[in-house]
Amino acid sequence: MGVVFSSNAQIRVSEILQQSSIVETESNKLYFVDFWATWCGPCVYSKKLLTVLQKQYPKDFHVISISSENPAKVEKFINKNPTELTIVVDDNKSTFNQYNITSLPAGILFNAKGDKLWQGHPSDLKPSQLSRFLRGNRVRKPLNRFLKVINSRESFVKEYRPKNDIEIKSNKTITEGLGVSYSYGYLKLTGSVKEILSYLSNIYHKQIGVSPSFNKSYTVYINKTKADEENIDLQVLDKMGLQVTESIATGEVIALKVRSPKFWDTTQINWAGSESKYLVSDNDIQADNVSLKDVSYQLAKALDIPVVVSASDKHLYSRHDWQIHYKYFEFMQSNLEEYGIKVNKETADYPKYVITKKAP
Repeated sequence: MGVVFSSNAQIRVSEILQQSSIVETESNKLYFVDFWATWCGPCVYSKKLLTVLQKQYPKDFHVISISSENPAKVEKFINKNPTELTIVVDDNKSTFNQYNITSLPAGILFNAKGDKLWQGHPSDLKPSQLSRFLRGNRVRKPLNRFLKVINSRESFVKEYRPKNDIEIKSNKTITEGLGVSYSYGYLKLTGSVKEILSYLSNIYHKQIGVSPSFNKSYTVYINKTKADEENIDLQVLDKMGLQVTESIATGEVIALKVRSPKFWDTTQINWAGSESKYLVSDNDIQADNVSLKDVSYQLAKALDIPVVVSASDKHLYSRHDWQIHYKYFEFMQSNLEEYGIKVNKETADYPKYVITKKAP
């Protein structure tokens, strides 16, 4: 674009693909930065909700959807899936890294001064909250002073393309959280050994023990054809020169017992073509075509407590669609009972996994 962008802009992008057809004001009080990706089904769902919010507030408020993918890939996607929102790309990940965005979807609400007012799942930003923020912020800033366009050719770092089914690279710097993305037919994970193993094995991270000397940061590339293999976690550990042993701990858990299953089938939620299977908000979890084991892992992360399902349960790996409230325990109990699942909070044994170095 032939525009001079301010040096004190809040977000840096490599290209603006389109500007909003909804926003009516050049200078706005609030900017919502929507971090998304073309492979993320829940991101596309969130974008629809943000479009509704943008239409409710066409003045003083501007939604900016930002992807770290290749501009051509994003442009192809929005041509097939039109949106009325502003779309920008950050293919050198400067803004993603600046705000430590490691999971999607994610969103940050800024005022015109650049103060961060709200951060969380885009679907959780309510009109009532937005109205309150609009009333409390009077200063305005035009889009060309909120964004800074960086010439991607000047800052471009060629993305690595793996050649083998599993490749592991050690990272010099450690970032908080787990980075998950898909590119060139590969699942890419960036994080500590504990975080990577937790993700691949669907095991709550506090059930995994690893000494700081072994809990190093890696980037792992896994061919998508292998990513769903049952022992992919063990294959990755083996390539890291590590091994796992199982032990038993006793403590407070959420116990799930299937009594009279009334599961949804796999047609209730359809994020076809999406790599992402979950939409996790501050209140509930929606999941597309996943198992009870997968859902129990998501519940454990959301509730910050081990969730135990009997390993011998015949329903553990059958796939279904889910929508589960988890914020209020009694509501969660009632919700899961609708699926035929009994829920109790109790003291019980649960598995723990210890990571050690393989013997030479």
